Amino acid sequence: MNEQQQMIKDALERLLTDLCTADVVNAAEAGEWPEELWQTLTETGLTLAGISEQTGGTGGDVTDSLLVIREAARFAAPVPLAEHFLAARLLESSGMTVSQPVMTVAIGESEFNSNGGLTGQADHVAFARWADEIILVAVRKSRPFVCRVNTSDIDITRGTNLAGEPVDAISVDLNLPDGSFAEAPEDSDRRLLLMGAALRSLMMAGALESTLQMSVQYAMDRRQFGRPISKFQAIQHQLAVLAGESAASTMAAHAIAAAFEGAVETDIAIGKARIGEAVSVCTDIAHQVHGAMGYTMEHSLNHRTRRLWSWRDDYGTERYWQVQVGRKFLEADADSLWSGITNLG
Repeated sequence: MNEQQQMIKDALERLLTDLCTADVVNAAEAGEWPEELWQTLTETGLTLAGISEQTGGTGGDVTDSLLVIREAARFAAPVPLAEHFLAARLLESSGMTVSQPVMTVAIGESEFNSNGGLTGQADHVAFARWADEIILVAVRKSRPFVCRVNTSDIDITRGTNLAGEPVDAISVDLNLPDGSFAEAPEDSDRRLLLMGAALRSLMMAGALESTLQMSVQYAMDRRQFGRPISKFQAIQHQLAVLAGESAASTMAAHAIAAAFEGAVETDIAIGKARIGEAVSVCTDIAHQVHGAMGYTMEHSLNHRTRRLWSWRDDYGTERYWQVQVGRKFLEADADSLWSGITNLG
């Protein structure tokens, strides 16, 4: 982490400490858009960090945005930072510019019909109801096109994930105005999936780090039989396992961040699967340490763990990515198989 990124991290931590409280998260889960939080993130340029100024972003390196997204996940920030960034990346890849304050992305089946109209459907579209615009990839004459669709022009069926975050279904049937779609790189669909998997992995790593910190602090504060429960060997052992899994997730997140710009599938796939596995172990231990307190609305642990359980399935489950990695190595020839495996380290 360079000096500029440390400054971003410190500023973001202060901002989120003030504006992303448990009350704000609870209100968002009840259906209230966290306007002040998003507005402040936008005004400070953090929602479009790593997006070129020509596209409408604030410039900087992509790693700046990855840092922002990961840090926001540590606080369970109920805003579409990852989705907004993905949408901007899609627009950037097709030569279009950012024009709306809140964007999200949709992965589904969309195409231009013979009359030139755009039709399609997508499920599990994060924050669709709160977005001004949805960015998606549609097929036109066998070529991919990035399309920008105003949410006021489509049908949205509301849904939520386990964390209470909006994950809506959309149905599109309209004629797009000129300038709202442009030809995209051939592999845009796959790159969107990979980038989404990478961002969710970074978010999980951030939330796991927060889960570890909360569990250690609670164990030091909670007293039983006249002493902190952190003094009990069984608790110490569990926290050590939690720390190890969190550290492994952090290393996987570093590898994913390095692979993000090139959308290196193997590194992202392995990292997403590894961090997803850590979620099961870490959330079990965290709730065992906290006991019933961790499930109460007054405690922020469940804000992290419920998001972790939801995010692990977004953009491909562990099994999906494990299968992709297995197939890649099965397709390798004898000369490249061993080097392909050992070079991962």
